[in-house]
Amino acid sequence: MHYVGTFTEHALAANPAYQDHSQGYVEAALVDHSSGSVHTGLGIAQMAAGGTLSPHVHSYEEGFYILSGQAVVCINDQTYRVGPGDYGCLKVGTPHAWRQAGSAPARWLQHAAPQPKPRGMERDTFFVKNGRIPKEGAPLDPNDPKGNLLGHFDVGQIPPGEEGRMVSGGLKGVFLKWLIDEKFGAVHHRMLFIEYLPGVGIGLHDHTYEEAYFILSGEVEGVMDGKRYLAKAGDVMWTGTGCVHAFKNIGHEPVRWLETFSPQPPRENVFRFMAEWEQKAKELEG
Repeated sequence: MHYVGTFTEHALAANPAYQDHSQGYVEAALVDHSSGSVHTGLGIAQMAAGGTLSPHVHSYEEGFYILSGQAVVCINDQTYRVGPGDYGCLKVGTPHAWRQAGSAPARWLQHAAPQPKPRGMERDTFFVKNGRIPKEGAPLDPNDPKGNLLGHFDVGQIPPGEEGRMVSGGLKGVFLKWLIDEKFGAVHHRMLFIEYLPGVGIGLHDHTYEEAYFILSGEVEGVMDGKRYLAKAGDVMWTGTGCVHAFKNIGHEPVRWLETFSPQPPRENVFRFMAEWEQKAKELEG
């Protein structure tokens, strides 16, 4: 099973779960139960000038990556000013609150795992009594996140040439930067930044978990369950458990996306490449 969609501005809307607890805050779902997913809750969040979101907790884990604009986020008892390239993981039950900062709306990609409950089902977001909206905070220092799971990565940090590029596991020529994973402190999901140079691809394979890919720039050809797609900036692709898929940059510029896994992959046998198993079949069967 798979899904392909596109983020559009008109899809941004208020979330009833935050009624009476937010101002100028809207969301657009990219992947959820309506896409066929059972593990992934992926979307775009946006906060208008003067926007706020009161202190609250979730019964799911949430990861975020700031795409544009500035915001102030309070996590536990620490307050930070965050901007493009800043990211973080909010573990289950972590109190947090948001305020827009600067002159332009703040926008971020957010990933929730386990998947948030559909509207009308049991609650999974709870607001802190007498919670205070954060005021101004110091810019995030990735080297000193003050005990919270925060970091920074942007395209300017991609090393030139072949430095840092994968050369194994079917990922030759691919740059991959883990943002959120179990080493970072996450329990339920992963998030990574990935770049494919022109002509670079990965062969047909599948996984024991769900993946989602939000395209930041460039164009990529995706093959999922035997169907071929061309995705560009603003598009999202999702592959369910067991979906056989492959990707290739068929353009002239690097293609970059943010990729999420949910739940976290097993400790071994993460990839199942079709070509490798066909070769093994020849060796076994003669």
